Amino acid sequence: MGKHYGLDALTLHELRINVDKEWVDEDGNLRGITNLKELASGMTKGDVFFRQGGVLVKLSPGSIGDELTSGGPGNAIQWKAPPGL
Repeated sequence: MGKHYGLDALTLHELRINVDKEWVDEDGNLRGITNLKELASGMTKGDVFFRQGGVLVKLSPGSIGDELTSGGPGNAIQWKAPPGL
């Protein structure tokens, strides 16, 4: 297997991301990644992240048997018991 995307990392877990940096696009506009370091340091097994209100939000695992549901566009995802339970 070769290098990926011109980087020196052979696998994704070898990538190092500077989370203290203000990320900007090619036009110099801020990309809005502001809380990545805090999220990453607070991760535990099974956590997932989603975007809500312009920031990343951590969602911890639900109870056994719960389903990941959406209230539709603009609403947060959440764990819920399946219908009928």
